[in-house]
Amino acid sequence: MYNLLKNKRLILTLPLFLAASLLLPLNIVPMAHASPGTGLVCITASTSATSCPTSAPSLGPFNVGDTFSVGVFVQASDAMGGFDVFVASNPAYVSPVSAALGPLIASPSLTSICINGSAQTGACTTGSANGPGVVEVTTIESSGGNECGGISPCSGMAFTITYQVVGATPTTSLSYPTNAGCSNSSVSSPPNTCVLIADAFGTTLPENIQGASVTIALPNAIVCITNPATATSCNVGRPQIPVVFGSTYTFGVRIQNSQPLSGFSIYVAVNRQYLNPLNATLGPLIPSPDPSLTIICVNDISVVGSCTPNSANGPGVVEVQTADSSGSNVCPATPCSGLAFTITYQVVGVTPTTPVDYPTNAACSVTSVASPPNECVEVLDNVGTTVPENIQGADVIQTHPVDNSTILKSCSPNPVVVGQPTSCVVTISDPSTSSPVAPIGPVTWQSSGSGSFNPSTCQLQAINSFQSQCSTTYTPTHVGTGTTAISVIYGGDTIHSGGTDPFNLNVNPASATLSSVPINDQTGSPVDPAGVPQGIPVHDQAIMIAGTGFPVEGACSVPGTCTLTYTWYSGGVCSGTGTLVGVVTIRPANDVPGSPSVTLSAPTSPTVYSFNAVYNNDTLDNNRVSSCTSFTVLPAPHFTGGKLHWTHHLSLSKSASTQSWTAIVVNPLSSSVKLVVRIVGISTTNPRNSFDVTCGVTCVNTASGGVNATPGLTPVTVGAGVSTSFSFNQIVSGFNNEKVSFTATLFYATGTIYTHSDSKSGAFAVVP
Repeated sequence: MYNLLKNKRLILTLPLFLAASLLLPLNIVPMAHASPGTGLVCITASTSATSCPTSAPSLGPFNVGDTFSVGVFVQASDAMGGFDVFVASNPAYVSPVSAALGPLIASPSLTSICINGSAQTGACTTGSANGPGVVEVTTIESSGGNECGGISPCSGMAFTITYQVVGATPTTSLSYPTNAGCSNSSVSSPPNTCVLIADAFGTTLPENIQGASVTIALPNAIVCITNPATATSCNVGRPQIPVVFGSTYTFGVRIQNSQPLSGFSIYVAVNRQYLNPLNATLGPLIPSPDPSLTIICVNDISVVGSCTPNSANGPGVVEVQTADSSGSNVCPATPCSGLAFTITYQVVGVTPTTPVDYPTNAACSVTSVASPPNECVEVLDNVGTTVPENIQGADVIQTHPVDNSTILKSCSPNPVVVGQPTSCVVTISDPSTSSPVAPIGPVTWQSSGSGSFNPSTCQLQAINSFQSQCSTTYTPTHVGTGTTAISVIYGGDTIHSGGTDPFNLNVNPASATLSSVPINDQTGSPVDPAGVPQGIPVHDQAIMIAGTGFPVEGACSVPGTCTLTYTWYSGGVCSGTGTLVGVVTIRPANDVPGSPSVTLSAPTSPTVYSFNAVYNNDTLDNNRVSSCTSFTVLPAPHFTGGKLHWTHHLSLSKSASTQSWTAIVVNPLSSSVKLVVRIVGISTTNPRNSFDVTCGVTCVNTASGGVNATPGLTPVTVGAGVSTSFSFNQIVSGFNNEKVSFTATLFYATGTIYTHSDSKSGAFAVVP
């Protein structure tokens, strides 16, 4: 910032001096410059002062809301060509609102005025003391020369500042701030003081400094916090109340110098992490409080009357409302003062400072306080008129060192199955052996793997005087390497340092649930527990549920890459050497295709088989699982002993061209069946001569689609477990003097679909 002033001076003066050297005669006398002396930069009570006061002035007393102006005067300095000066105030009491150049610099140029960190003219100097309550004014002489004709000592009003009073205090100062950015300073002590006076050549001129003090009186008509509660007047300025952790204190809420009043409704709020209100009691201000109009509400819990709904009530808030039962004002005239009520607090947390103030709420739109709006302070007279008041809170202060913190954490279960939640708890302790305090504040959870926390941030809650806990739930969404680092990040609080402490959580694959059901292809339903007749094809249908619902895309982490293998075995326990049925690809959402169909035999007695379905895991998020299910194949209705009778030498003249057939059959099933015999014959001497008939009671030509497509069938019904025979006749024509070779196949049906059973082959000759 100060180099900038020098650069400004050099930029302007160098051309001027070059021009002067060309125009002036050679015997010109250089500009006079006195021997270096130390000037004084001071605050003056008047903006038109012509000198510095002999000592730092005391300004005021002022009242809240007042404005006042001061001067910044440079006295008995070496002749200067510009300055860069900062003035600081406590913005809680006086806040700068404007600044203006004085006459010290006759022709100012490159001027910057910065107030509260905001540029009013030019630009604020960065990396300097600018901020709330600070005024910076910098300018240079545009002519390139020094003021006062270049003759020292030189004095004048550099600039003026106007302030507004915003808070009461016995005294507050106007001074010159220090900052590392002000290392080039006119002031030798303290170092880095932000005051720079320089001549036209950029030389820093030595200066002393003198500030000012400001006294601000309490405004009339004020609601204040008092300590002790019995104090007979409000403190000038917010009281700073020292407290000790674990102790209880009673503060007063006082109304002072008010207009005549008859009642009030006042809310007081604190941060319950540090102060917990225990009780409130009416004071003597209202001598005869009306019970029907009295409310005392602490932490939104009614103590007297009922808490006002939809108001500022809540944790840390005290509401007290009452009015005098006489219907008159409690004071006949102004001023009216007294203790409205007291509040007892317990110190439950440690922090350097925490406020006791009055909350705002939209429900408090009718208020005694002009600013800020919706302040929950209302004082009324006996006819219900709101009486104007100012307000002043307090600050509770504690002295406590910053303690270290230790972090203890765990998750249960550990290891956890992927897709399943695990509960994680962190305990943060204050290990100090002297006055340890339970830490407070948020804890953030993070993981190095795929997963989510619910919540990702939790708030510490004290479990004893030196430890606090909070918890979350973590659900891993992929196994990854099998180990996930869980990080607990604690940022600390006002008296505890923060830290982080990662730990490992083991993540195991899930186990998908796999089952399978043998399906009767003919019915599309599961194989009957009694069995499926031989000849009916069956297949295995696997049903997969991802491990306890994980993951959302199905058991397979990468859909389309996982398979399932079907195998059938003799016997019901999937042991021994199996026969591969097929390998299928698992579709999204655990959709497993069924196996290819197989037709298994049971020649003479029921035979047990089993299907084994094996999920070939993706090696990441789910384990390999299998399912074995058994089923029975029943012997089908068949020719008994392979017996089928027919006429071996068919005489067309004797038999009227009719072949006679007799089938001897047995039905081993537990239900009756319908039987037909399909006979396919062909001439061995003339292969173009053939027939294909299906016979029961009578014979019909077999349709091209087979038995199940043939109309007009006349099946023979055979009861359960019955061995019997049935006969039928077939008209044979066109085979004179030929030998016919045939195959007769037995078909049975328990419903409407016929299934083939065993076959019998033979031949017969046709003669005239």
